[in-house]
Amino acid sequence: MSEKQGSRGASRDRHGRGIRRPLLSNLFRFGDSRVAGFEQIVKSSCEYLRDAWPDDLGQLNWRIVDAPALPEGADSVRRWSARPETMTIVIYRLPIERLGHHRRTDPLHERMHIEEYVFTAAASLIGKEPWQLIPGAEGN
Repeated sequence: MSEKQGSRGASRDRHGRGIRRPLLSNLFRFGDSRVAGFEQIVKSSCEYLRDAWPDDLGQLNWRIVDAPALPEGADSVRRWSARPETMTIVIYRLPIERLGHHRRTDPLHERMHIEEYVFTAAASLIGKEPWQLIPGAEGN
């Protein structure tokens, strides 16, 4: 037997696989920095659009919602919605983070992935294509 018999707590190393992790791990952690990071990207993107297009998007409002309501029989999940009457875009966090994309390898790709939907939603408010919101793009 081992010299260390004590408790079966954190020092347990079964079959050389390392210390076990808690059962619930990070599933139920509050104050998740991933959510805060998502919110920061959306916020900075909207502020950029307000500054770049003050006449068209100066009154832009935004909200982040975990997921949209799904109508019965829906075969896809929306990533965003636009409400022109209040100049508000709604960005759906979970579909953007978890659906319809391959594994992103770094924070830059993650940011670009989120910004794509923010630009698409904002462009739909003012009847433009997302690429037209880039300063210097042809057709502005």
